[in-house]
Amino acid sequence: MKIKYMVILLFILISFISSAILSFKPLSEICNIEEGCDLVQNSIYAETFGIKNSIYGVAVFFLLSGITTFQIFKPTKKKENFLKISLIIGSIIAIYFLILQIFFLKAYCKYCLVVDFSVIAATAVSFFPNKKIMVI
Repeated sequence: MKIKYMVILLFILISFISSAILSFKPLSEICNIEEGCDLVQNSIYAETFGIKNSIYGVAVFFLLSGITTFQIFKPTKKKENFLKISLIIGSIIAIYFLILQIFFLKAYCKYCLVVDFSVIAATAVSFFPNKKIMVI
C-alpha cells in the first residue's frame, strides 16, 4: 500500500516542481517562442481571477504532497478518499487545460504538459487496489 502512495507522491512532486518553475522563473528563461510555451503562458487562459494558474498549482500540489506523505505513514480511509477526490478534480482541470492547448491555442507548454499528465497519472494510480505488494 505504501508503494501506491509513494508513486502518487512522486507524480505530485513532479507537478509541484513544474508549477514552481512556471511560477517563479521568468518566461524568457524557460519558454522558447518557437515552442508555443510563451503563447500558452501569455494567453487569456494562463490566469484565473488574476492569479497565474501555476501559483494555484504550487499551493495545491504542496497541500497534496503533505496529505500524501501523511497517508504513507499513517493511512486512513478519510485521507485516501480526500486524495482520490482531489486528484479526480485535478484530472478534470488537467484535461480542460489540455483541450485548451490542443484545440484553442494550438500551442503547447512543456511544463504544463508535465503537470497535466502527472496529475492524470497520479489519479490513475489512486485507483489501483490497496493490496500489499511484495517486493522481492
